[in-house]
Amino acid sequence: MNTEVGPEPDTVQPRPPPDGGRPNDAQTTSIRISRQGKIRVFVQKALEILQVNPEEPLVLFSSPSDVSVSTIPKLVSVVEIIKREYLKGSLAGLHQFNQLLFEEQVDVPVDGNSRPNALVLALEGSSHPKRKLAPSMKITLCAKALPEMQKGRVTYQTPSVRKLTKSAKAKLRKRAKKQTESRDP
Repeated sequence: MNTEVGPEPDTVQPRPPPDGGRPNDAQTTSIRISRQGKIRVFVQKALEILQVNPEEPLVLFSSPSDVSVSTIPKLVSVVEIIKREYLKGSLAGLHQFNQLLFEEQVDVPVDGNSRPNALVLALEGSSHPKRKLAPSMKITLCAKALPEMQKGRVTYQTPSVRKLTKSAKAKLRKRAKKQTESRDP
């Protein structure tokens, strides 16, 4: 199920999988992080998806754009908040796979302007137009490690483990002891 979360909390629309997606995986859920969307909405939707389908990977991605208007910092913030909030409800965190993507953007000259542009390029001494690469990022979060994701140009972050306080450990021991005593009589 591929979804796009819009600026309002109840805006969810079907979305094709992002470039560089995993092959043969029709069940991957993806959320595109946009500049207009609220971080709170992205986090809520992602946590809902992870609660409903804990075994399925969740892909969060940013669209390729100019570096000055990139949504990569917002994407990273959303992912870190998701990981922190997910860890509050479970002992083990999420596996994170990061992939940095680039899309080449070429200025296509308009028919009437192609000759003057060609002359300007020739007079500047460069016959090749300047390459512009638009960065984007794709982050996959999942409860289980995905060995097939570790191929290629993907980085991996291990899940965080929640540390229990002494009182929480004591409560767990008491509960376990009560459960074993209730089963034994």
